[in-house]
Amino acid sequence: MSNNHKSRTKEARLRIQAVQTILKRWDPMDLAPGEFAPADEYDSYAPHIVSLVFQGYSAEQILEHLQRLRSGMVCMRENPRHDIEIAGEIIATLRNTLEGNDQQT
Repeated sequence: MSNNHKSRTKEARLRIQAVQTILKRWDPMDLAPGEFAPADEYDSYAPHIVSLVFQGYSAEQILEHLQRLRSGMVCMRENPRHDIEIAGEIIATLRNTLEGNDQQT
């Protein structure tokens, strides 16, 4: 495995971990992951969200995705203000990571 491949794999893992951390704060089911529910309760959503951002999805499109996820959960009420904040945070975090990598290459 080349150093470049290892570096890209590590960067992808860090991006996913960053989104996982944000999703714990999103917590649409009010489970308090790591406290009252498994710490990885929402982690499985992160890789796809990272992929969407890298495909060029906007904050609004990420918001729509989060709202679709929320609507698929049993007994979850809407919380658009919180979803907007989380979508914006995801975009900002991942775009900052991208810009940082562009400057290093």
